[in-house]
Amino acid sequence: MKKNKINVDLLLKNERSTIDRLDAIIINAMIERFTVTKRIGLIKAEHNIDSHDAKREKTQIKTLEKLLGDSDLDKNFVINLMKLITTESKKKHEQIKKEIGE
Repeated sequence: MKKNKINVDLLLKNERSTIDRLDAIIINAMIERFTVTKRIGLIKAEHNIDSHDAKREKTQIKTLEKLLGDSDLDKNFVINLMKLITTESKKKHEQIKKEIGE
């Protein structure tokens, strides 16, 4: 019985190590994404372009749905997550617009 427990502990440790690595990838991708959205915010502010682009957001949703394909990921979860990220980007754009306007 103890041998089985050791195997399970090792399996969990390995899987959790994979999760830790993937979490680091996600965070680094978010850092990179927000670096790019900051540059977009600067461009929009300098050219007085609205931070909200409904057409772009609709296109992004369609792209996400294609990326999800037949995966087990909940479509609504992913869309809500991306809306949260997009909302944060728009907030940053508005902040940049205010700073440049000063």
